[in-house]
Amino acid sequence: MKIIDVGTHIMTKRHTKIIVTLGPATNTEQDLRKMKDKDVDFVRVNMSHSSLKDLEYFMSLSKRVGISFIIDTEGSQVRTGSLERELIHFRANDVVDIYAEDIPGNRRKLCLRPGYVVEQLEVGDLIYVDFDTLILRVTDVSSASKGYVTAKTISGGRIGRNKAVVIDPVFEKKFQLPPLSPKDYHAIELGLKAGIDHIAVSFVRSGASIDEVRRVTQGKMKIISKVECVEALENIDEIVHKSDFILIDRGDLSKEIPMEKIPFTQKVIMHKARRYNTGVFVATNLLETMVQRKKPTRAEVHDVVNTIVDGALGLTLAAETAIGKYPIECINMLNKLIHHAELVVNGIDPKHRENGLIESLETSNYLLENVSSSLVRPHGGKLVNRVLANPPDKSYLGLLPKIQLDQNKQMDVEQISVGTYSPLAGFMGQEDFLSVLGAMRLANGIVWPVPIVLDVSEEIADKLSIGEVVGLTDDQGEVMALLHLEDKYRIDREGTVKQMYGTDCRDHPGVRMVHEMQPVLLAGQIDLIKGRRSETRAYELTPKQLRRLFEDRGWSKVLGFHTRNVPHRGHEFMQLKALADKHCDGLLVQPLVGKKKPGDFKPEYIIKSYEKIIERFYPKEKVVLAAFATFSRYAGPREAVFTALCRKNFGCSHFIIGRDHTGVADYYDPYASHRIFDNFPDLGIEIVKFNEIFYSRKLNRYVEENGKFAHHEESDKLRIISGSHARAMLLRGERPPSWFMRPEISNIALDAVKNGEDVFEKREEL
Repeated sequence: MKIIDVGTHIMTKRHTKIIVTLGPATNTEQDLRKMKDKDVDFVRVNMSHSSLKDLEYFMSLSKRVGISFIIDTEGSQVRTGSLERELIHFRANDVVDIYAEDIPGNRRKLCLRPGYVVEQLEVGDLIYVDFDTLILRVTDVSSASKGYVTAKTISGGRIGRNKAVVIDPVFEKKFQLPPLSPKDYHAIELGLKAGIDHIAVSFVRSGASIDEVRRVTQGKMKIISKVECVEALENIDEIVHKSDFILIDRGDLSKEIPMEKIPFTQKVIMHKARRYNTGVFVATNLLETMVQRKKPTRAEVHDVVNTIVDGALGLTLAAETAIGKYPIECINMLNKLIHHAELVVNGIDPKHRENGLIESLETSNYLLENVSSSLVRPHGGKLVNRVLANPPDKSYLGLLPKIQLDQNKQMDVEQISVGTYSPLAGFMGQEDFLSVLGAMRLANGIVWPVPIVLDVSEEIADKLSIGEVVGLTDDQGEVMALLHLEDKYRIDREGTVKQMYGTDCRDHPGVRMVHEMQPVLLAGQIDLIKGRRSETRAYELTPKQLRRLFEDRGWSKVLGFHTRNVPHRGHEFMQLKALADKHCDGLLVQPLVGKKKPGDFKPEYIIKSYEKIIERFYPKEKVVLAAFATFSRYAGPREAVFTALCRKNFGCSHFIIGRDHTGVADYYDPYASHRIFDNFPDLGIEIVKFNEIFYSRKLNRYVEENGKFAHHEESDKLRIISGSHARAMLLRGERPPSWFMRPEISNIALDAVKNGEDVFEKREEL
């Protein structure tokens, strides 16, 4: 057995480079001379937290000592600004104005840098601040022209100054951010005067960003492109090709993709970089423990060694040396680990150690949201996304044939496009339509209970040809989506209502709805250009947004609840009991906000009521309130399956079905919506069934009907709790008893009625 003389090898010059970040812990000439003695290759300062004066000081210091300096730009990152205090604490449901102007922030207002991002925000966008410490939901952009928009906190928390921000838009879009900030241009001027020959460009998003930096630096600086956002991953080949070096910033990247994907992303980028002979640096959390302690964890050692074995050109120390207690010890430790790893690797080309893993990763779409997600998989296996990030221009849209959509169809177009109706990517063709009516499955066998169709007149249908692109317009006549026409067919109304509803009675609202439809159905995939106008847009979180929110909270089992009522104590009983009994991590409450029956609560009062009960009475950080923009199909048990599948796509693993869920008058047995799920063992979401809920005065608690109560000796002490009873009492201006509904909730509706507000949907005037 050959024994390697480790001591001899440790004295040899290492190949792996070290970049050290300077800061308060390493700001003297003596500090840099120690680094020089330990063969540190580069030093840098983080310009997101440093001034131009700091930059000039550290550049001159590094030149005096003889260590190469890297200008590290702020780049195209969104950040918060300064604060009135060191830390600001936010609670759930705090209202916060977000300003474009650089103002000191407090609990009522914050600013974003660069300020012009504020005017690009839309209602419903989610703003994640400082590794998800604070999550805000944009609720009002009407004051954007005045320099601010309004948001409400979903999750509270404490934040400090100048924290990184990630925006999760309600509809897919690219925020327009330049590759360099005004401060960066000044930094480059100073760097050129000082003869600096390396620049690390933060938040590179495309090859064009590198071209701009190459122009501004006059080709005199080697460009290190920092990969730390999803757009960089989407354009990684051109970025690697145009860059002199790549730096993988795993910290900022983990704000945009799940943490468990970072190791594989690192391997793929290194593999691509080798094709272009581009060196790769790796940064973030290498020896993070040593910010406070003298030794790293075993996991950190394992990470550093594996990164070197994978072929990294260099490693970057950040907080460890900028603000840590043991900066020189960190450098010593990194040197030790590098020497040991290089000794073992002994010059073997990394590509010979991959064993096919990288090739597998590159073809596996491992970055997709549902791959390796801890949440239930979307229905059909993949979350549909038919939102156009780069819509066609107005001249193209103006030439298209048009179909105007009513509010219901506008909602369907939106929900198809954002994936709520996955696996549907458009309106159903005839084969799927007939299969759904007959078997409650699509033609490919996937469970789907209700038709999703677009009906038009014969006159309109005759003017359209298969293969044509059709503009679908909103109430203002603006094109909100494109229909790629694939099929046209006539609807058999009589056959449809009998299969769909089990009756042809014209008193049934679903039967009436079918008979009011136009005679021809159009089918084809949808591309969404813009969302419809909606008063509840801020709460209409998409499946993609909610899945990210659940993942960030660490949830894997999520309980869904569908409602069209303000919460009564029976709702509370079901929600909290199911949450505990099924060991779910969190609860999603989703009120229906589409067209409803006369007498139903208006969405704003349901939302206000749930915000109150979540804030006051529910377990903290365990409940998310969102809104479901759809309309009733009046399909009874079929619709119960539909509501469950939609929640599966939103990320729910469990879904509550109560007595008479989605019931229609007396057309269906109150427990038909329970029994129908027995026909679909392959549904992919667990149904939590509840019978009727009563309040027992004798037991002073809530109980579930079990078939014994009708003749039970204590039956006179049981009190029924139902949404219809709640609506009836509140309509009469009566306060429900506290065992029926919390006073804090009933007061919201009663106070609104006293103020002359319309709390309930009115019957349409003919």
